[in-house]
Amino acid sequence: MTKKLHLGKWLKRLFYFLLVSFIFSNFVIYNHAYRFTHFSTKDLKKVTVDAINQKSWSEKLQLAIYGVEVPKSHNNETPKDDYNVITLGEKPQLNAWWIPTSKPPKGVFICFHGYSACKAAHINEAKVLRSLGYHTFLVDFRGHGDSEGTQTSIGFHEAKDVLTAYQYVQRYYDELPISLMGTSMGSVSILKAVHDYQLDAAHLIIECPFESLRTAVYSRFENMKLPTFVLPELLLFWGGWQNDMNGFAHNAANYATKVSVPTLVLYGKNDTKVRRSEVDAVFNALAGKRQFVVLEDAGHDHMMEDDRAAWTKAVWSFLE
Repeated sequence: MTKKLHLGKWLKRLFYFLLVSFIFSNFVIYNHAYRFTHFSTKDLKKVTVDAINQKSWSEKLQLAIYGVEVPKSHNNETPKDDYNVITLGEKPQLNAWWIPTSKPPKGVFICFHGYSACKAAHINEAKVLRSLGYHTFLVDFRGHGDSEGTQTSIGFHEAKDVLTAYQYVQRYYDELPISLMGTSMGSVSILKAVHDYQLDAAHLIIECPFESLRTAVYSRFENMKLPTFVLPELLLFWGGWQNDMNGFAHNAANYATKVSVPTLVLYGKNDTKVRRSEVDAVFNALAGKRQFVVLEDAGHDHMMEDDRAAWTKAVWSFLE
């Protein structure tokens, strides 16, 4: 009888321990999901892995419980060539730069940045595209740069921003072919937009697309040296709930199966955020003509700046 009472008390304690652990884990992951998809308007610096390692034990504990605050991006640079500021879309309104080519136009390239970046990230790439005879249209995604809001869905709802920008250019420059270029989240947004809305684009230039939101979340956990058992799945669940989307279904490789547009896929050999296998999966799933180029000296966020000659050669060869 005593043994049964002792076992029952132990099982009861175990049950409460597991219950508290479950509630606390979900509380922590909910916070991480929120800060991952909701940018701060505070004047903060981006938190890197090295910066986290230099923090005190109490600061690391606070980050572990509440997540890392990511500041909303700002366009701290503007084009040196003449440009027009364009406001487009509704709820949220998007901000964009129209930078025309001085040459007889062959078409229009709409450029889309990556997560927590902004349209200024594509100033140099756009200059190369204009030298080839393309008008350029640089767009801030919702929640980024000068566009409205502080929320992001890592490319899910941003596909609507791609559609909005495409329709704007189509409305005013319907005689010119429209091409799309994107980096990371921008690439995935483009693939989803072409998949969902059957956009009739002339070319796609896709830089370092992640295979799926699931693989992107796992990479983030690994880069921050956090456990990858169950926690990433909880992050996908709560992130989807907070942002009205199915994070588990957000899959660039699946979108690519409906993309028959001629596509150039670029990958930086030194990319620490997206694995080569992820980019291979997207590339192999593309339904149309495709080219794959690995930039030997490039990383993830600034491929053109990292390996300018190789990037320019690949783009020129693809378009010419």
